[in-house]
Amino acid sequence: MPKILFFEGIFVPTNQEELKTWRIATLVMVTLAAAVFLVQRFVVQFFDVVFEICIFYIPTFTIVGLWLYFRTRFN
Repeated sequence: MPKILFFEGIFVPTNQEELKTWRIATLVMVTLAAAVFLVQRFVVQFFDVVFEICIFYIPTFTIVGLWLYFRTRFN
């Protein structure tokens, strides 16, 4: 049974498999944020800029930062 650690309310990976899931989540968020950015700027504007920042960019930068932290701490 894997040991579960928490980092201020966030699940902390304890092995390489869990770190892999963080990497996949990071790639999904970066891809989604990039797609939204490109569509919003070059195709059609669906969202208000503030909504776009709050829903896509802040969580993306947060998960990228967490993934980099976990990767450097546990590798």
